Amino acid sequence: MTEDKDVGVNETPVDSEMPEVGEQAAVGAPVVNEGDASEADAEAAMLAMLEKLPQEERSASADDIHFASASASKAEFQQLSQPAGEKEARNIDLLMDVDLPVAIELGRTKLAISDILALGPGSVVELNKLAGEPVDLLVNSKVVAKGEVVVIDENFGLRITQLVTPEERLRALGAE
Repeated sequence: MTEDKDVGVNETPVDSEMPEVGEQAAVGAPVVNEGDASEADAEAAMLAMLEKLPQEERSASADDIHFASASASKAEFQQLSQPAGEKEARNIDLLMDVDLPVAIELGRTKLAISDILALGPGSVVELNKLAGEPVDLLVNSKVVAKGEVVVIDENFGLRITQLVTPEERLRALGAE
C-alpha cells in the first residue's frame, strides 16, 4: 500500500491497495475467516481512506445554523364539552359484573423459619385472634366486614355481624 491513489468516499480501493485473498501483511496477524484480509490490513486500509478525505478548515458553530425558513403558529384545540373541574355522574352499574377476590381471615401470626420447617401433620399454629372473636371479611385484600364462622351444608360460611365504616377503613390504611 505504498501507492498514493485518489480514492473517493463512495469508491472502493483499487485491488492493488488491498492484500490478496489469504495474504497477510503482518506475520501472526489474526484472520477471522480463511480468505479474509487480516485485521491489521483492514485497519490500515481504513486509515488510508480516512487520510484522503477532505479536511474542513474550521469547525461548525451555532452561527452556521439558519432558522429563517422555520415558522410557528398558535395551536388550536377543540372546545371540551364539560369544564375540567366538573365531576361526571358516577355510574356504578358499569362495575356490577366485575369479580373481586373475597377471603375470610381467621387470624395471623409470625413464625421463625426454623418453626415453619418444623411444621408437620398434627402441628398447631396459634393465631392472633381468640376463639369466638369475629373474623375479617376481605374484599380485594381490604377488610370490609366482620362476622362469625358458620357451617352450611358441610361448608364453612360467614355470618356478617358488622360492616367496617369508612372511618375505620381510613384508620386501618393509616396503620399500614
